[in-house]
Amino acid sequence: MTRDNPGSRTISQDAEITFRGRGRGLLREAGLRLDVCPLCSQANTPRMAEAGRCAWCAYVPSLDDVEPVRAEDSSHAAG
Repeated sequence: MTRDNPGSRTISQDAEITFRGRGRGLLREAGLRLDVCPLCSQANTPRMAEAGRCAWCAYVPSLDDVEPVRAEDSSHAAG
């Protein structure tokens, strides 16, 4: 799956993403994996991350909010 976002960048499958610069996830063929919620900033449970919803506040991300993680932005780097 690739996604063209409003900034004219193509985001490829399994790319690390943010949601308008917050949170962290992955863009997958089956949908979005939500690892860190952009709304409540909580790390998600593995099961809910795969489901694409926040286990803590029930946030459901939108493809319209997806942005690629920038290489120079270490605040979103997996660690």
